[in-house]
Amino acid sequence: MRGFKDTALNILETGEFVVNLVPERLVERMNLTSADAPRGVAELALAGLATIPSTHVAPPRIAESPVSYECAALSSVVTGPCQTVVIGRVLAVHIEDRYLLDATRAHIDTPALDLVARSYGSDYIRSRDTFKLDRPTWAGLVAEGRVKP
Repeated sequence: MRGFKDTALNILETGEFVVNLVPERLVERMNLTSADAPRGVAELALAGLATIPSTHVAPPRIAESPVSYECAALSSVVTGPCQTVVIGRVLAVHIEDRYLLDATRAHIDTPALDLVARSYGSDYIRSRDTFKLDRPTWAGLVAEGRVKP
């Protein structure tokens, strides 16, 4: 068993990290960064991903990521052999302007981001399957007899 990947070790040693959201157009390159490369191999370079400096933490951001979160580690939880979950405090959020619908209200054009996320193992999820639900009101719930006033 090889142990933690360099990214995890760096987070645990420095207490800083960046979470870069992945649009589907970058998914193949993102997947390259998960290869079991020997320690010291720069996975971002392997995947052809350019970086830009962060504003609050030392690790860089991925230049092509439409959304990046600069974070400081708060705690970590061991979840298995050579596995840990790091809980962090977001220090800065970077969102490409073209995805902002209303910057003052922090409304984001989420469908336009075309994001993917890792589910488990090698399975990924697309963010295209969305639906809406009307938010209930207390008055409506009372009127329907679902709650008592």
